[in-house]
Amino acid sequence: MKQHILFAVVATFVAWTMADHAHGQITVNEGDLPQGGIDHVFQNITPELFLDFETSGPGWIWDFSELEPEDSTVVGVQDIGEASFTALFTFDNAFLYPENQADHFYTFLNIPDLGDLGGDMGGGLPIELDEVVGYHQYAEGTYNQVGLGLSVSGIELPVPFDDVDEVHPVPLTVDATLESTASYVVEVPETFTYAVDQDRYSEVDGYGTLLLPDGSSHEVLRLKSTITSDDSVYVALVGQGFAFERETVTYTWLGDGGMPWMEVATTLGVPTVVRYQGATPPDLDTDGTDGVLTLSPTHPLFPNPAHAGQTITLGADAQATWSVWNASGSQQMGVRGTLLSTEGWAPGIYLVQNGETGVTRRLVVR
Repeated sequence: MKQHILFAVVATFVAWTMADHAHGQITVNEGDLPQGGIDHVFQNITPELFLDFETSGPGWIWDFSELEPEDSTVVGVQDIGEASFTALFTFDNAFLYPENQADHFYTFLNIPDLGDLGGDMGGGLPIELDEVVGYHQYAEGTYNQVGLGLSVSGIELPVPFDDVDEVHPVPLTVDATLESTASYVVEVPETFTYAVDQDRYSEVDGYGTLLLPDGSSHEVLRLKSTITSDDSVYVALVGQGFAFERETVTYTWLGDGGMPWMEVATTLGVPTVVRYQGATPPDLDTDGTDGVLTLSPTHPLFPNPAHAGQTITLGADAQATWSVWNASGSQQMGVRGTLLSTEGWAPGIYLVQNGETGVTRRLVVR
């Protein structure tokens, strides 16, 4: 009997060791990362203040199977050869911009909305930011962002980085870390100048299995990236400028999905972007939506973003109670019903929480 018990203990130890060793061999290679010509469907989740996206470790199981998508986004990764002539002149021009040669580009996840920045001047900048894409490359063992492409008030504006942003090593392994810097300047002549100097610290802080709402599971590395930056804005139209600091922490679960299987971006510890790559949950009603969720005017917090002074629709429950906090964590107000007035609010990010369900949503006021 003792021999059988000893054998069982040894077998269990060996199984654990082999499982941990197998997890330790997770490696994300260049072929597992973004490639031109491939579309990726992401399901966007309403960020909730109290969801735990931070906890991680070796051999971890991240169970996000109960999250409910709000809407869907298709992110198309395109080869640099598909870029516009204006973009090619910058990001496929080895003579003028040798450090900024891109392999591909796609919609960028994390950049401040310039239209939301107003500082002490009251209100946002006098621009309309239509689209932001990131231009990327694989070079010398790292995955880099070499620039941005912005569509500002209908004008295409390529922005090569003066200091290329090294995002993470390639291949990416369980013990990878990387410190890097980046800088760039967005300048619209006679309108405004926006300059960014940032520091990035990226580390793989866990590995294991990611469980998603569509029933899929993926073996992943979890990459945590802490980005701190000193930003400055000068508005030529009013002859004023201001500076501010910001810190963003992003979590990405990387495997063989081309793009991350899941992405979370936080500001001041509050989730602002949560999305996963995959289908809508099999038990979610998508009739009449072609299988893709869309926002509707009756969805809580509409419109969002909103302009100061607009009235926000909170839903259909006239008895619901709501609490509002500003970005510094101070409670702004409490209301009951289906409408929320933003009259007199300063531009910024607010959190709106349903008193009955506890669901917290992010509201951007311009």
